[in-house]
Amino acid sequence: MEPLRIYRITNKYVSFLHSIDSRVQFNKNARRPYVGIVLTVSSYRYFVPMESPKDHHQNLHSSIHIMPLENGHYGLLGFNNMIPVPLSAIIEFDINDEPDHQYAELLRRQASYINRHRAEVYNRAAKTYFRATTKTENSFFKKVCCDFRKLESACDRYNPQYRPNRKPKK
Repeated sequence: MEPLRIYRITNKYVSFLHSIDSRVQFNKNARRPYVGIVLTVSSYRYFVPMESPKDHHQNLHSSIHIMPLENGHYGLLGFNNMIPVPLSAIIEFDINDEPDHQYAELLRRQASYINRHRAEVYNRAAKTYFRATTKTENSFFKKVCCDFRKLESACDRYNPQYRPNRKPKK
């Protein structure tokens, strides 16, 4: 199994998906962008967002759709917020280029933890996807997860060259 790497996603693509499903999280800002890992789930590349540690992460109980990293000390992976992503929207992210040394060290620790638990990461992604997309499952996953099927359809239609027509000024 190849090591999982950290990536970013273009703001344009995130905005596009958010217009389809309001549960898609926005990039916060250029300083701390939406970062995560990319893996394959149900024949699509999926971006699984990582969150920085917060005090309440240490009290979270592990669940299929949320994976605390090192008991929440390194943040978490949010499988409920994973999104299908085309190659054109993926941005390579080099931790060594991060100017905030503390943040870079956190990202290294997160990446290391994720790679030591790669099989669990893939398993949780697949289970979350299955539970959110299967009609027989309870509605909890449908409430807390992005609409993966609707987003896959949007991912297939995404055109990174698209520019909305602007109405001429009168």
